[in-house]
Amino acid sequence: MRLATSAATARAVAPHSRHHRTRTIAASSAAPTPAPTATSGVVSTTTFAQVEDADLLKACAAFLADGPFALAPTSGGVNNHVRYVDDATGARRVVRLHNNGQDTARVIFEHAVLDAAGRAAAARKLPFAIPKALKSLEDGTSTFVVLPSGDAACVFELIPGTLPKTRSAFEVGQATALMSACLRDAEADVRAVCPTSPTSVYRDIFGAFKNKGGSRDGFYDEANTNAGLDEKRDAVNRLLDAIRALEVTLADIESKGGLPSTLIHGDVHYDNTLVDEATGEVTGILDFEFASYDWAFMEPAAGLSKYVGEKDPTPFVKDYIRGFVLESNPSEAEIDALPDLIKLRVLETVVYFVARSWAKEDDISQLALRAENYAARVDWIDANADLIRSTMREAIAAKKM
Repeated sequence: MRLATSAATARAVAPHSRHHRTRTIAASSAAPTPAPTATSGVVSTTTFAQVEDADLLKACAAFLADGPFALAPTSGGVNNHVRYVDDATGARRVVRLHNNGQDTARVIFEHAVLDAAGRAAAARKLPFAIPKALKSLEDGTSTFVVLPSGDAACVFELIPGTLPKTRSAFEVGQATALMSACLRDAEADVRAVCPTSPTSVYRDIFGAFKNKGGSRDGFYDEANTNAGLDEKRDAVNRLLDAIRALEVTLADIESKGGLPSTLIHGDVHYDNTLVDEATGEVTGILDFEFASYDWAFMEPAAGLSKYVGEKDPTPFVKDYIRGFVLESNPSEAEIDALPDLIKLRVLETVVYFVARSWAKEDDISQLALRAENYAARVDWIDANADLIRSTMREAIAAKKM
């Protein structure tokens, strides 16, 4: 087998890197794919793209020795194709095929983060797990393979737990702060391998669109003219107005020197967190796909962006903030900016879904389904900005008592 040598890979990983080499499975030389023991054919997912069982099983065979393998559905995977995989011994793991436009540089960066964060987490003795990628059977070092389709795939150890949704908001906030500190510890090691992140920073709100060859004006044009959004046009227009207003706010924050930056996960929230069903304690934080070097306070902003979409967000927002503050020391500038950062997380997702549709990686229905909820989130944040800030200040004061 040969190492991938794309220009993007060469830019993202130093030539001497050992931990994040990518192995390409050539269509003509791949090991025979085991016969599926789950239903074969096209697997339905929540994304526009589809994946064949055969591709997932090729990935399993690259990392697992005890075939044949049986695939089973998971409850996640909005952006990627994720399945449980059981081997012949009954051991269960997770196989993941990246649906990211075959952007291997992003996969390399994610795996560099997981490698460094795993060491930092062990040093800090974090009370929860982060994903651990298996190494390929062939070379013993590669943590993902590139399939004949051009998509990257990997296999992870299974982390026990269930998605908490609105349960355990305090614990999720606390775990997010602990994860943030761990990633600060890991930043130097990641930068030694990947000096820059292939994922755009949140404050470049149009970054997801630019990364796919578009522009700020192109985003507004696509959002205004895509017929798939016509039935939600009122909500979409409110979101576009909010994005225009946020552009001004972000420029103002930048003009004052910005906010503290570090290596961040970028997407820690209740759908990327696992908890113990009985105790509510966090058992794992998942999906480092959007890790980047960015404003540190985008971590709680991402977590809170989910709770503000609930029917009655206030108790969840308060509990999350109290948990987060217990393990962190926010600056006054970060506290003041937090409501706008939560909006940034919501509105950047709008740009992200439009970009994926424009690039033919997904269907615009992903945004149409969420547009009214996203607009309601922005409205709630605007109406409760003072509550968000005061809750954080009160939690800081209580911690000092």
